[in-house]
Amino acid sequence: MIKLLDCTLRDGGYINDWMFGRRAIDEITKKLVDSNIDIIELGFLKDEQEDHNRTVFNSVKRLIPLIGKKKPGTLYAAMIDVQGRIPIEMIDPCTPETIDIIRVIVWKRLLSQDFEYCKKIVENGYKLFIQPARVDQYTDEEFINMIHQFEVLTPMAMYIVDSWGTLTIEKAMHYYKLMEANLNKQILIGYHGHNNMQQAFGIAEALICNKGDRDLIIDSSIYGIGRGAGNLNTEIIANYLNTNFNYKYDVENIISLYDNYIKDIYDKFSWGYSIPLLITAINHCNPEYGIYCEKNGLSEMQTLEVINQLNGGNKIRFNKELIKKIVDSIKRNK
Repeated sequence: MIKLLDCTLRDGGYINDWMFGRRAIDEITKKLVDSNIDIIELGFLKDEQEDHNRTVFNSVKRLIPLIGKKKPGTLYAAMIDVQGRIPIEMIDPCTPETIDIIRVIVWKRLLSQDFEYCKKIVENGYKLFIQPARVDQYTDEEFINMIHQFEVLTPMAMYIVDSWGTLTIEKAMHYYKLMEANLNKQILIGYHGHNNMQQAFGIAEALICNKGDRDLIIDSSIYGIGRGAGNLNTEIIANYLNTNFNYKYDVENIISLYDNYIKDIYDKFSWGYSIPLLITAINHCNPEYGIYCEKNGLSEMQTLEVINQLNGGNKIRFNKELIKKIVDSIKRNK
């Protein structure tokens, strides 16, 4: 079994600051349900002021009007990043009317405290998805230990998260095999990819064709809307599953959402593959550096020069002061 999770309203928000507009939010949600998408991610849960035009919510109760009457078989999700976590006290217990799933981004350096936070989410009655950011930073031993640490919570799914689009098919399959061998069979394996090296569809296809008897969840978004080079396209992976495995996703409905809502966002902000984002992926570097160089008018070779000056933690955590200093120096000397 393969399930599609559409993350348009959450990952897509990195493009437009989650300002989709209420009508678009309602229509995207409704039409994704009508398109038979299995899991719909409605946005982020964060402790910040709410705007009904944005897909950032400070309470699960705020999501109930958006969900409406649930269609049997459709699940609804929201995401929490533990780096800026919403206090657990602000997360009301799960009810039949609320979201079904909370996806939690966990960070290698914070796994112990992330575990305690995730435990409380399960105690509140939600299905839990574990999203380990940047799986490429884990050694095999560290990855296996992380699996065993979190599987005791019996999450619904544990993910291979390619945060910066650095994984090759071979590397993604390596992490999949580690999960397949070490993760409880009842827990689904998920894949969340980015297209910095144009690998998202190839990896998804490889996972689907080599999944064995494991159940998979594949993340995607309409026209790939998402951070950096964007995500796997919902319309492409849905059509692939329809054509090759007789799934029944309504691709025309998904295309209509692009036509009515996503195209205007693309025309205003744009996203997708670029050489600066490829450079950051090749160098296992935060893609925000590539975006910064692009916005500041640097050539591709100048961008490469910038990235080559980064090392250690500065490659991982975006340092705006440092990148500005390097870019200004290159501009003065060109």
